[in-house]
Amino acid sequence: MDSQSAAPYFDSLADYVRAQVHSFHMPGHQQGTGAPAEFVSLVGSAALAADITQVQGMDDIHRPFDGCLRAQHLAAQAYESERCYFLVNGSTCGNQAMLMAALNPGEAVLVPRNAHSSTMSGLLLSEARPVYYQPPFDPEMGVFHVATPDSVLPVLERHPEARALYLTSPSYYGAAADVDALVALARQRGMLVLVDEAWGAHLVFHERLPRSAVQAGADLVVQSSHKLVSGMSQAAMLHANGERVDRARLEAVLRLLQTTSPNTLLVASLDTARRQLALQGRQLLDLVLDLADRARTGLRAAGVRVWERRPGVYDWDDSRLVFQVPGFRGYEVDRRLRQQHNIQLEMSDSQNLVALVTPGHRADQVDRLVRAVSEIARQKPESSPKRLPHLPCLPEARLSLKQAFLAPWESVPLSKAAGRICVDTVCPYPPGIPWLVPGEVPSPALIEELQTELAAGVTIQGAYDPQLKTVRVVKE
Repeated sequence: MDSQSAAPYFDSLADYVRAQVHSFHMPGHQQGTGAPAEFVSLVGSAALAADITQVQGMDDIHRPFDGCLRAQHLAAQAYESERCYFLVNGSTCGNQAMLMAALNPGEAVLVPRNAHSSTMSGLLLSEARPVYYQPPFDPEMGVFHVATPDSVLPVLERHPEARALYLTSPSYYGAAADVDALVALARQRGMLVLVDEAWGAHLVFHERLPRSAVQAGADLVVQSSHKLVSGMSQAAMLHANGERVDRARLEAVLRLLQTTSPNTLLVASLDTARRQLALQGRQLLDLVLDLADRARTGLRAAGVRVWERRPGVYDWDDSRLVFQVPGFRGYEVDRRLRQQHNIQLEMSDSQNLVALVTPGHRADQVDRLVRAVSEIARQKPESSPKRLPHLPCLPEARLSLKQAFLAPWESVPLSKAAGRICVDTVCPYPPGIPWLVPGEVPSPALIEELQTELAAGVTIQGAYDPQLKTVRVVKE
């Protein structure tokens, strides 16, 4: 059995590159020799040399039997799951796969209304019936947090037919649920537990961090290895526990959703990211948490409002910085940091900003961020921020996601869309939480909030009109 110091898939890839095989297979750039010089200069010849395909000696995520299978087994051991599947289409693919594998069309699943847009697309693809619940709303931050037993239990009692409980934890802002209590609650009713833990690939490696849903025994858990640890973009993992979800169906769904040409660099990065965390995770996360604490101290000294564990929130991921600059919109501070200081944050909303602190950061970088935010805090804002209740009321749903998605449609001005059944998904990104999904009917108040957000510069994804001057609705 391999030890955690091994990286079997990465080693296979390195062996192939070192062998200098005479290639007559895809990709067409032939390990970089046929790539444009400017592209080689940007990404490096070594990276292109390792961009190959599933040739002899290179295992495949769709039929793993050697290096990839061993790497997945090591990941399962490191994360304390029974089975791990590597993903190259991100947690988006994992969220869709969980729903498609666990649920049949028409089966009810309890879903937080502040779930990621990939959850909504998974509901559309699976044709499962969403029963939405609202996690606690934080009026100071202006965001919904994560599920609590109290927010879930009344919905469970109204819908005893529900087949699964779907959780999102941690949130984009770092709020984490009591996953043990929620898993126990679901188990009492014979329900599956599916968890979008995209922001939790680091949790199991440090006791100061929230508990992972994998450790709590959730049936399926998705994690993004590229968000806070060293996997490449799109690299993610899906963990499975128990036999309540048919493994053969799960693997068939993954073959359906994932590319038949998985990028070898992405898979290798999953292998090495796991090894790095298994061997050095405690030490690396000690440094991350120390840096984050240092930043919070500096921001508070500058009069910046720093968010940590909130009322009604079970736990909090202290590895990220979540803050408000009094008098400023979050979007405005985000823009000024980039334009004036060449600093790019993870995200902003109308009030809050989120900066990630990872093993790739150093003290001087964190200090630079603190100085930049402190300088902006002393400046004059463009306009006074208005507190916005982020989707405080659930929009009415008149059609299922799939019915609306496939319905004949017409475009109407956003200002005229109140009362009409939406065909578009309307999703400020980041954080990627839809305000409207197909089949829902926006209220005049929601339209007004969207217009305010658009005026502040928020980016909208999912809608056919990227400027959201118009929105698609079911044709009357």
